[in-house]
Amino acid sequence: MDHLYWNLGMCAGGAVFEIGLRGSTARVCLMDDDEYYAYVDGDEYEFFGGFYDLTPVVLEVPYDDHWWIVVDSNPADITVTVNQVFDDD
Repeated sequence: MDHLYWNLGMCAGGAVFEIGLRGSTARVCLMDDDEYYAYVDGDEYEFFGGFYDLTPVVLEVPYDDHWWIVVDSNPADITVTVNQVFDDD
């Protein structure tokens, strides 16, 4: 599956990420490892986030785990930035 993604690695619960979208609206998903691999495999999955047309999108990691950010949009139409703005370690 072709998608824009960022492997955030291990993150503590409470870490906050700011996602900037330019050029298009998009669905922004924060997923742990299990949910991300279900997404890639085309299985049912759950995520934190939603559909956004205003940025920045701010998402907080809910618990300690390995995390991914996925942006569903046409890569040719969008520019995405991902920055960690708070680390609860």
